[in-house]
Amino acid sequence: MTTVRAILFDFNGVLLEDETFHWRAFREVLRPFGVTLNRARYNARYLVFDDRTALEAILRDSRLPRAELESLLRRKRRTYARLARRLRIDPRAARLVRDMARRVPIAVVSGAARSEVRSALERAGLTRLFGAVVTAEDVRRPKPWPDAYRLALRRLGLRGGRGSVAIEDSPGGVRAASAAGLMVVGVTTSFSAAVLKRAGAVRVVPALHGLMVEKLLSLEPTEAGGATASRRRPIRPRS
Repeated sequence: MTTVRAILFDFNGVLLEDETFHWRAFREVLRPFGVTLNRARYNARYLVFDDRTALEAILRDSRLPRAELESLLRRKRRTYARLARRLRIDPRAARLVRDMARRVPIAVVSGAARSEVRSALERAGLTRLFGAVVTAEDVRRPKPWPDAYRLALRRLGLRGGRGSVAIEDSPGGVRAASAAGLMVVGVTTSFSAAVLKRAGAVRVVPALHGLMVEKLLSLEPTEAGGATASRRRPIRPRS
């Protein structure tokens, strides 16, 4: 019997396995400024953020002038588009999305640019299945704050996250969804199962297509048991 009210998908690293391409794009545009951005630091410090917030944090951490922000943001997005131009949502993941959409309302909650999310969903023929698509342009405070999840829930006509499930690939994303009251299933595309569970994931799988729909839709709130929403404060960029 289905008990879950809605499924909310992160985008990068969950629906589209493209985190490596975002990292490579950041690394490429920052290299002329003498910034060495290895993958471990990118994952730990910047991955959860949208492009603008990530660049603000990188510039601050590297003691570079904020005046470079808008230029770097445009170059990063152009570079990502070039690097990831042939990337597509895995057909197995697309089938899972279609199966879930027949059972419960679904949404995308992402820190990616709206154009990037929309184009990937359109290529996979999934756009019309989502009752809400929340992207970086829709909220003032992106993940790891819960604002984007709360907005998506409202757009689905839900008053809170209880009984709904988020699928996330980063500890910051897990904490954002948990703070909005959702149970969270982790996907280990960028972080280990242990890291995602410590952040609050109630279940972890290697990839989105590894989920079993019936088990996901029968998750009970009590399964959160020892993995309730983290009480840690989200990473707050310094102004």
